[in-house]
Amino acid sequence: MVEQLPVGIFRKDAAGRFTFVNPRFCQLRATAADQILGRTAAEIAADTSPNLQAMWRPEVAAQECLQHALIMQTGQQVEREESGIGADGLPQYWQVIESAALGPGGAVVGSQAVMLDITQRKQTDDMQVNERELLRALLDNSPDHIYFKDRQSRFIKSSTAQALEFGMSTPDGLVGKTDFDVFSDEHARPAFEDEQEIIRTGLPMIGKVEKETWIDGRPDTWALTTKMPLRNRAGQIIGTFGITKNISELKEAERQIAQVHKQLLEASRLAGMAEVATNVLHNVGNVLNSVNISAALILASLRASKMPGLTRAVQMMAEHTGDLAAFLTSDAKGKMLPGYLQQLVPVLVTEQRDSIEELVALTKNVDHIKEIIAAQQAHAGASSVVETAQIRELVDQALRINAGALVRRYVVVEKDIAPIPELPLDKGRILQILVNLIGNAEQAMESVTDREPRLRLQVDMAPGQRLRIGVTDNGMGIAPEALTRVFAHGFTTKKTGHGFGLHSAVIAAQEMGGTLTAHSDGPGTGATFTLELPIEKPQETP
Repeated sequence: MVEQLPVGIFRKDAAGRFTFVNPRFCQLRATAADQILGRTAAEIAADTSPNLQAMWRPEVAAQECLQHALIMQTGQQVEREESGIGADGLPQYWQVIESAALGPGGAVVGSQAVMLDITQRKQTDDMQVNERELLRALLDNSPDHIYFKDRQSRFIKSSTAQALEFGMSTPDGLVGKTDFDVFSDEHARPAFEDEQEIIRTGLPMIGKVEKETWIDGRPDTWALTTKMPLRNRAGQIIGTFGITKNISELKEAERQIAQVHKQLLEASRLAGMAEVATNVLHNVGNVLNSVNISAALILASLRASKMPGLTRAVQMMAEHTGDLAAFLTSDAKGKMLPGYLQQLVPVLVTEQRDSIEELVALTKNVDHIKEIIAAQQAHAGASSVVETAQIRELVDQALRINAGALVRRYVVVEKDIAPIPELPLDKGRILQILVNLIGNAEQAMESVTDREPRLRLQVDMAPGQRLRIGVTDNGMGIAPEALTRVFAHGFTTKKTGHGFGLHSAVIAAQEMGGTLTAHSDGPGTGATFTLELPIEKPQETP
């Protein structure tokens, strides 16, 4: 019967030499019986045979001999874990329970042991530990709020970012609390009702925009939230879990745009001139094109977010809470989860970085709209704002505002900017002019099909302490008879144009004491617009 047992059995004499091994023991140690019997573990480990060195490591053999000696002295049972490298090159693990072998009169004459293969259990334990570490890494590093709640909407687990924003030093501090402990009833009540509806119906709530109001008086925030039913192994709903992304900056950008539109209408009304209103609308329209692109990119990023994928992954783990180890090692879908979660953390970080970059661009464009309105107010009687600025940064900002159209047209942009120090500039007016000139250049290359569309921006200092900026395209060009009228109010060569952009640009140049000129060798040869501005030397400090 011992020969057929599915566990390894061995006996040793008083000197620690093997006197009996069953077939299962030989199989587990990948060693024939004649290589084992009559030898101690240390003697076998000293053998230079490759298979013996892999399965009988010296340090393990030494521990085995010490424990055998302990059994001979005390008669106590000992347990240990041993390991080796199998024929397939993978680690093997065994649990050994060794006890005294008694002779006549109860004297200890040797030892006997049972060896169990625990390789699968060790792999499962390691996988479970690794999976917990991955989940913890996700919860610790995700900038979004990830949380699990019971049927009473009490927190049972949350991400570190959420716990810290909720005023807790660790995620454990949030356990047992509810939204009512953090938010005012204005937000906590609807959130609670949403979760109870999910528990009642089993239907998820995807991508809801929520206004969060806090009981500690901090400013309101906006969030994009997805919540799902949390189920046990039997499929019963035991709570909810969800992911919430802060979109306050996007909502603030929307508010500022609405405010700018309101200010624009008011400025137009106070000016009382149709031309003024049209010019401002034209300039703002150029910037709003870029605002719309940034807003669309942010919205597309939110819609394409990997949050739903994370939601499904977390739901799968939640559904197998009781048998998570078996699910991760045996189930086809479960085996893919660790790798998926490893890939997900950098994706979420990238999403956050890309959204921040677009929001920064959006904020700059909104600021430029404000500058356009400020310039119009200056035209109505207020003084212009001159401040120290780097012209290279204004050129780059104007290109960013027109970036969407330039990319769609596959325009090659060349910049030749001389090393010019910071200068006292009217940033708002200069940016308004550059945005108009770059936008016009892009549109002038719309019908070009026989050559690669190119836009060149050249900046240098002209004689007489004058800043010179040239914008050149290789587009449709300008006929000689049109050159004398390109800056006239209402004149345009575009089918959908209104003739306000260049008119407002030349006025802005004149208001700064400068000039804006146009040159073209005729149709099909492109055009160059040159802005020259006088630069006042900074006042020296006595």
